[in-house]
Amino acid sequence: PSHPLPLPRHGQHGKLISPAAPSGWSLRLPHVKFERLERHGARRRVEYGGPICCALAVRSLRLRRLRRRRRSRVSCDALRVVAVSDTHGFHRRLQVPTGDIFIHCGDAQQGRSPSRDLPDFLSWFRSLPFRHKFFVRGNHDTTREWKDRLGAHFLRGPRSVEDLKIFGVPYQQGFMAAAYSMQIPQGLDLLVSHEPPHKILDFASASSLRADHIGSRELKSALGRLSHKSRQTKRRLSPRVHLFGHVHEGRGAWEQDGTLFLNVANANPGMARTLQHPCVVLDLATDGSGEAQLVS
Repeated sequence: PSHPLPLPRHGQHGKLISPAAPSGWSLRLPHVKFERLERHGARRRVEYGGPICCALAVRSLRLRRLRRRRRSRVSCDALRVVAVSDTHGFHRRLQVPTGDIFIHCGDAQQGRSPSRDLPDFLSWFRSLPFRHKFFVRGNHDTTREWKDRLGAHFLRGPRSVEDLKIFGVPYQQGFMAAAYSMQIPQGLDLLVSHEPPHKILDFASASSLRADHIGSRELKSALGRLSHKSRQTKRRLSPRVHLFGHVHEGRGAWEQDGTLFLNVANANPGMARTLQHPCVVLDLATDGSGEAQLVS
């Protein structure tokens, strides 16, 4: 059946990447290219998992020809990142795989009061066996109590983790949103925000308010400047990977200007009533090769 949602207009430089590729496929950024995508008429956004998505991925991207590049890990010098977002109080339903870095892209809270959701979330979050754990505030996690209770796990601004450069952009509005986006440094390995950039995996079709692109224009502008400088200097200045959530029905992957964009939202489309998707797992090389592998 045809996809019920219109495909977001991402511009001529963007390329759709199917995250339904089999486990172990290797992507070398920023040189990964899927020129065959538009040539073969793949016009639909696909989501993580499922036989229909796998069939689309194989037909559209000719993934059979890439089997020779399949690896168990990116390299021996790699860190495994496990990412989730928009769990909305259902975090204990997740089956969290092992890894090195755990990232929650915000909206852990279900209701308006953190007194009900925060204690249980903190107990679960602290029990996860990762060397590094980070949380970026979402629009449902607005009280200062989240920042105070999470302490060093609250991600805002730059962090350095075992040769990886990470930057967190918490949910903000107005002037503060522009201020945080302007601070995004060059050459990041991992950019983490709650909101997606405008018109990248941000089409909210199940919203009760409106069906529209609701991503951050400030993020789009900041990343656009980095992409422009990258083309001028012929160096990688844009982030290798950008993780976010916020738009539940936008879950998927998109490659543009050397950046792999991943919407890792776990909740069902529209108002969160359950978790519909598993954790996202990717490997990031730490040997300077610029290699990233979407595992699942």
